[in-house]
Parts: sequence; C-alpha cells; structure tokens
Amino acid sequence: MSEKYLIGVDGSEQSRVALAWGLARATERGASVELIHVADDSFLSESVAFLSEAQQASEQMLQAEMAYARELGFAGGITGSAVVGHPIAEIESASKRADLVVLGAHQGGRFSGSFFGTRAVKVAATSHCPVAVIPQVEARPNAPVVVGVDGSDASKRAIAFAAEQASLREVPLVAVYAWMPPLTPGLEYLWSEELVESQRAAAEEAIAIGVAGIAHRYPDLEVRREIVQSSPVAALVQAAEHAELLVVGSRGRGGISRLLLGSVSHGVLQALPCPVVVTRG
Repeated sequence: MSEKYLIGVDGSEQSRVALAWGLARATERGASVELIHVADDSFLSESVAFLSEAQQASEQMLQAEMAYARELGFAGGITGSAVVGHPIAEIESASKRADLVVLGAHQGGRFSGSFFGTRAVKVAATSHCPVAVIPQVEARPNAPVVVGVDGSDASKRAIAFAAEQASLREVPLVAVYAWMPPLTPGLEYLWSEELVESQRAAAEEAIAIGVAGIAHRYPDLEVRREIVQSSPVAALVQAAEHAELLVVGSRGRGGISRLLLGSVSHGVLQALPCPVVVTRG
C-alpha cells in the first residue's frame, strides 16, 4: 500500500511553501496526497447561516489549493477535505489515515494562518503519525539529515525515520547526542573530571546503541556521530543550521500527556532552523 501525506493548506505563502515541500516528497515516494483546510469555528457564530458560509469558504479555499498543487506539476493522486471545526481535533482525526502530516510554519495572529503555525506544536503532540513543520528557508540540496539521539524508544523511531530519509536522498545522517552535567547551585564541586568522563562514556555508548543496525540496513549511508556537551535544543538547532531536515522524537503518550511534547521537540519547533519532523513515540 502506498503512503499518504496529509498537507494542511490555508492559501498563505507559508502554507504554500509546505505544500510544495510535501508534494515534492510525495512524488519521490510515490505517495498520494490529501489536502485539508480547516475553518476554525472557535470564533464563528453557531448559527446555521454562519457555519454554512464558513463551509463554503473552506471548500473554495481547498479547491484553489488543489488547483495550485496541479500548477506545481504534481501528477500523483490527490484528494481534499474542507471542514469547519476545531483545528487540532480535525487534524488529529485526519492523521489516523495518513503516514505524514505536513504543515507550514506561521507566526502571528489568531486568524489567517495561525492554525498551521502556533498550533503546529499541539498538532505534533496529538497526531497519530509523524508531523513535518516547514519554515520558509532556502532549499539546501545535498545537505545532511540531522536526528536527535537520547537512548529512548522515541529517539529510536526518530533515527529509523531519519535514516530512511537520508538514504533515500543519498545524503549523510548526522546523529547528535547532547548532554550536560546537572548544575545544582553550590554543588558544582561534586563534578570531578572522572565523573564527567563517565558521563561522556555513557553518551558514547548511548549513541552507538542508537545507530546500531543502520549500517546493515543502509550499507551506503554515511553516518556521522556528534556528542555535544550542550543543551539538546541548542545542539540540535546548531547542527541543523546547514541541514536539509531535522528529525526528533515526540514523548507524547495517551491521555492528557498527549497534549505535551517533550521539551526538546517543543524547543526545536520554536526555532525551526530547517524543516522539522516530529515522529510518534
């Protein structure tokens, strides 16, 4: 069964950057595409007339973006959904039938474009599949794919996703493990050189375990290991400044916790040094 990409559209420049990115990757993968436009009903009147007009406007927006997708030259299968509702809930539901959700990166107000920007963090936390958030940055052909490693099951899934992407694009995979000694005011003296070395050794072991098996599955893939004594967010953002893609794992799990991303995935989505994919964890 071929993959399916769900791409959020709202007609803005940012959303069209994400649309182009998603269509390009769908073409590479032979994936089908579903465009979705959500008219946020949180500020609409509940009257039938207002909701009907919102639905019509949503459908018009969707048709325009489907036409734009064809103008970009996308020749694969494409469908669309135009809905009125709560954006996070609608995307969460739609993500059940997708292999990847693609959103543009917006900043600013509550209305035009705000859903696929400031709310992208919540979408990444609640989605049932990986979420790609695409900023407006220059294309970086032949640049590496960067992935965050921390030894968790979530990061293992991120590594698997990143390795596949790097192999497909024939670019290096950069696996970054960042660590910092806990800094408790007044207790810094407890951190001897021996203890720091043991932490560094533990980091080397963790990154070795994290990338184990990649060489066997992708024998031609160049894997670079970077162990950085820095905060994870700062290390990943710096490493991704010249990357094509940054992949991190989500710590979201059932119930209320699904509304919360791990601090690292949340942090890189705020910085967005390049397209970022948050995998499910």
